[in-house]
Formats: sequence, structure tokens, C-alpha cells
Amino acid sequence: MGFVPKFRLVLCFLLLSLSGVCQDAPSLPTAQEIDSILKGLSSITGFRIRKHLPFQLVTREEVNQYLKGQIQRSVKPEELRAEEATLRKFGFVPPDFDLKKTTIDLLTEQAAAFYDFHRKKLFISDWATQNMRETALVHELAHALADQNFPIQKFLAKGGDDSEESQARESVVEGQASWLMIEFAARQMGRSLKDPETAREFLKEEPAGDDSAYPVFSKAPLYIRRTLMFPYEDGQRFQQAVFLKEGPSAFAHVFEQAPVSTAQVMHPDRYFGKVVATKPELPKPLKHSKPFVSGSVGELDQSILLQQYLDTGSASTLAPRLKGASYRIDENKSEHRQMLVYVSEWDDEKSAVEYFAAYQRVLRGKWKQLEVTSQDATSFRGKSEDGYFSVVLSGTRVLSEEGFAEPVLSGV
Repeated sequence: MGFVPKFRLVLCFLLLSLSGVCQDAPSLPTAQEIDSILKGLSSITGFRIRKHLPFQLVTREEVNQYLKGQIQRSVKPEELRAEEATLRKFGFVPPDFDLKKTTIDLLTEQAAAFYDFHRKKLFISDWATQNMRETALVHELAHALADQNFPIQKFLAKGGDDSEESQARESVVEGQASWLMIEFAARQMGRSLKDPETAREFLKEEPAGDDSAYPVFSKAPLYIRRTLMFPYEDGQRFQQAVFLKEGPSAFAHVFEQAPVSTAQVMHPDRYFGKVVATKPELPKPLKHSKPFVSGSVGELDQSILLQQYLDTGSASTLAPRLKGASYRIDENKSEHRQMLVYVSEWDDEKSAVEYFAAYQRVLRGKWKQLEVTSQDATSFRGKSEDGYFSVVLSGTRVLSEEGFAEPVLSGV
């Protein structure tokens, strides 16, 4: 799952803070200012400065049109349809959700600056505040410097069609740049994030700010908001963990040995221990149906699903116990029907039992009409406006089959 990387692989963004703004207009940086920041970043990371970076101020409308053009060229219509179908079938977005429009509007609203690694150029929005200019410069120059040593486009492309690996790699790119913003500022004060007290002060989680100035963000589904911020927030904490373990070599290390899942980003010990997710097998498609899209469901996806339909506590305690999950959406075009087949594997049987109960609540939440036809300790079957469904518990696995034209009788 995870649509965000597919749409953002064309650019590296610095998103506006939601904690308030100053109205001073930005201006273009001087060559001396750029040179000073690059040298500072180079001294922290050990990356070589190979060339300087051109800058340009852009209007909000120019950013909007630029995004439309990039997405038009980089995302195929069938890929967009598959991503929308996945989000809808899992219940992350409403049936009428327009993924392309929301993504463009959201990034247009939020992007203070972006680095185009095709053109090797930084664009700073003319509505970004003056007090964000140096922040934008450090963040984007961090991207440019990394790109000169570990080409970002190739690095992100290695995630392939695996959305979990793509999100993990994006967290390396954005998390490192976000971490460097803080470290750069700390060093100007004679401090460093290697100091525990400084880290506690500078890396503490801030409460959500007033997002009334950003209506697209505030109205976006939880999944969109969480996956948008994940590479910056969790990626930053991941970089800190690697820095504390590896020291100055950490910056190259995360590019040379990238994490492969959101769980490795969220739990760096799994990254160091090379703990990878399982990929449980799925039942074969029914006759007259063909696979449309398939993939993995990671801890981040699972956490958001539980938070959306249960609560934050369930998300924080149950999602980390996911060992791995797979999904597939099958199509029967003659019946104009899409069917979700989704299996998750858990650390132990107790966790699977908990998720079996939790997922029943997910189904009751995402459908307006749900009729239970049979239910016991290991199965939950019925019908909704989406079609017939079946959820079956077997050992450490939970299998859900949803949206079928006839009652589902298979199991894990």
C-alpha cells in the first residue's frame, strides 16, 4: 500500500510548519550564504561538495502547474486507479475520493520549497515566510548534497513497486534532511544532537499546531496526513538512532544500507537486526476474476487503520506486533466488481486473536450496512453494501475476503 511515494518521487519537499507563520516575504539567497551552508552540511555528513545549486522563487500557481505536469508524466492512469482502489477498499478514504486532485492541492498548500533532482534546482515558494528561508535552504541543500553523492532518483527508484520499501527509502531522504536542519542550527549554538540533553530538547515530539491556515491538510483523510508527515517525523528519529550508533558514517550508511520497511524506520533496532516482514500467501483468485493490484501492508498502514477505526492506544500496542501482511484486489469486469483479499500474520496467537476482534470493528466502521450471517471464535461472515465478506482466524494469521458476489467459505 502507501500511495504517497509514487506521487512524490519526482520531487523532494520541505513542508510548511503548522505551528504558525510570519508574514515577511522571502528573498533569494546569496552565493555566500549557499556556500556557507553547504560547507557546514559537508562537515557534518562528510559528503563532498561537487557543484553549487541554482535557486528560483515560484508562485503558488506555478507550483500547482508544475506538480500537475510532473504527476502527468510520472504516474500512469492505471497506477492511479490501482492506488485509489486500494485506499477505498481498505476504508482509508471515502468512495468519491479524488487522489490526484487532493495530492496536488495538498502539496501546493504545504510546500515551502522543493528540490527537483531532474533539473538539479531548488524552488522556493514566494509565500514561504522569511524566517523559513534558512530552514528551507538547509533542508534543500541537504538534499542537493546527498544527491551529488548518492543520486536520489536512483536511490528512490530501487524501492520498485514495493510500497513499504519505497516509504522507507523516502524516510531516509526526508528524514536525513530534516535531521540536518536541526543539527545545523544546534551547531551554530555550539551544541549537537549527539548530546542526550540537546536531543531531548530539539527532537521532542511537538503537539499538533493550529492547522486552520491549511484547509486541504486539515480536511484530508488521516491516512493522507500520516503518510505525508511520516518520512519527515519518523525519518528524522530514525536518522538520529543511526547517528548515535554509527557516528559520522551514519549519513552514508543509510543510503548504502537502506531500511526496507516502515517497521524498520519506526523501530531502528529492527533495522540494525535486519528483521524483515513476512509475506503470507493469499488464496488464488476466483474463476472469471483477475488480479488487479497487490502488495504488502506494513506497520504504518496497520497503525493508521487501527487508529482510524478503533483508537490510538490499539494502534500503538497492536500494530508493532505485525509480522507481515499481503493484499490483492481482484477484478471481475463483467460484474463491475472488485474484491479485496487480505491476510495478516502476527507475532503470536494472542495477537492474532486481538486483531481478529479489532478487524471486525474496522469492518463495522468502514461500511454503513453490515449484516452478520455467522460468527464464532474463529470466523466472522456476512454481507455489506460492498458484497459478501469473510474474516477467518487460523493460528497466527487472519484472512479477510471482502466484496464478493456470493458467500465466501474459504479460510486461511
